[in-house]
Amino acid sequence: MIATLRRYGKLLIGFDKVQKKNWEKRNPYLNTEYERGYIFKQGLPKIAILSDVAHEHALYIKACIEMEQNYEVIDPYHPDWVNLVKNSNSEVFLFWPTIYKPIQKQFWDERLFTIKHYLKKNVFPSFEVLWLYESKRKSLNWLESNNYPHPKTTVFFDKQSALDFINNAELPLVCKTDQGASSTGVYILKTKAQAVKVIKRAFGRGLRMKNKGWNDVHQGYIIFQEFLPDCNEWRMIRVGDSYFCRFKIKVGEFHSGSGDIEWAKPPEFLLDSIKEISDKLDIPNINVDYFETKDGRFLINEIHALWGGKEIHHPELEGRYLYLREKGWVFEKGDFFRNRCANLRIEWIQKNLLSRY
Repeated sequence: MIATLRRYGKLLIGFDKVQKKNWEKRNPYLNTEYERGYIFKQGLPKIAILSDVAHEHALYIKACIEMEQNYEVIDPYHPDWVNLVKNSNSEVFLFWPTIYKPIQKQFWDERLFTIKHYLKKNVFPSFEVLWLYESKRKSLNWLESNNYPHPKTTVFFDKQSALDFINNAELPLVCKTDQGASSTGVYILKTKAQAVKVIKRAFGRGLRMKNKGWNDVHQGYIIFQEFLPDCNEWRMIRVGDSYFCRFKIKVGEFHSGSGDIEWAKPPEFLLDSIKEISDKLDIPNINVDYFETKDGRFLINEIHALWGGKEIHHPELEGRYLYLREKGWVFEKGDFFRNRCANLRIEWIQKNLLSRY
């Protein structure tokens, strides 16, 4: 009964408003001396944390406190946000945006582009990976431009072209919205009639994301991806010199929908692959999700700048991989994933972007 009421509340009131109190619980620093920033050591450089409606930025605050890193928190929703950034003496600007609908992606891309290119500030994660973050269309363009293997995917911005495509498409077929974590924007189309209905909706009132509000819709385009049954999904992560492997647990037809992700020992070539990608593009912070198909292929499904997932601990596998020139890949046990790698990001920033470190 309570779950049903919450579901209708999200629809009628709006997802953001219903979630507001739950999101605030993620941030233990609200109404404390640490909420807007803290100076631990005079004379040392400061970083800026852009606040987020879902309070994911609290992980950066926690990491700064643990590492005694000077920081300030800037509100990107403030009407005078440009001058707040322009007048800041912080040397790096940290992003952890919540994005699940087009206006949010547009909002954060505007902030990112302005801070990086107009105000000439350092941003982290890097501009390149944040630009791709939570956009399946942009990620597809990147994968195709760089010739990386990925599931066959087609994007349409014209209704008739999408309908023509369906006439000869092999079903089932996956339909995705541009944004949407945990499979909230993923639909599996099993019949032509179902596909036609979804196309008309996408080019009409729009596709509504699961478990979100009535207004959280995607209109004017549609994304089709080949259906790959019974895939395994590997999550490979790099932050600085640290590499991690997680295994996404499947629930029903989706890997992402469960939110569960456990530690795993990867095939070595997946470590080689993410190192090659991040080295080639000079991206020191990246998450690449790989599908392992039934016929043994590994295809890149998604690229992320930031990541979540409920923690499932496995003491023997919990740790990081390091690449040592003389030894190759070496595993080191430990709590290096702390605060979803926020500590590792700040450590990399201190070594590479801050003065007087």
